[in-house]
Amino acid sequence: MPITKRTLFVTLIVAVWLFSVPTAVFAAVYVYVGPDGSTLITDKRIKKKGYALKRSYKTKPYRSGGRNAPYFAKPIRSQYDALIVNTALKYGLEPSFIKAIIHVESAFDHLAISKAGAMGLMQLMPATAASYQLTTNTFRPERNIDAGVRHMKDLMDRYNRNKKLSLAAYNAGAGAVSKYNGIPPYKETQNYVVKVMKLYKLYKKEI
Repeated sequence: MPITKRTLFVTLIVAVWLFSVPTAVFAAVYVYVGPDGSTLITDKRIKKKGYALKRSYKTKPYRSGGRNAPYFAKPIRSQYDALIVNTALKYGLEPSFIKAIIHVESAFDHLAISKAGAMGLMQLMPATAASYQLTTNTFRPERNIDAGVRHMKDLMDRYNRNKKLSLAAYNAGAGAVSKYNGIPPYKETQNYVVKVMKLYKLYKKEI
């Protein structure tokens, strides 16, 4: 079942050094059940009375080459999980959907850059990033994800919450979707939509 704002409260404390130190930094994500039965996902341990640890898992940074990396067909436990959940819910989107996009776009490599110049976790082109006031620190995970999620929200609103059309526009541009009145007949775009939707269904079981 998708997480909603009503059932989930997310706490996230991100250390600045996590994004500046080049060596691998291992982290953990903790999933608690609160006194009222709600779910709390955080990267910090909670010792308050009434909070029961449901599960936890260790994560690690991925420096796999972004879009040029081999495609991973299985879900990945990323150190950005809590950040993804928090940002997706902030803009009313499903965390599992956003995580699937990031998985396919960059394989969770926050320094990924494509041959075309797309940047960061959500692989934003410079013009798209600038339209969401992302002109500096474009590779910082929290800023890159925030701009990318806002972009996806605008696409979802434009296409009446149709995920496949929104993904096609995210990959090929809204102009291409309008031109073909649907998913463009581009092999890359069609494969992209299929990959994200498959991972979205898998991540729905985890997030």
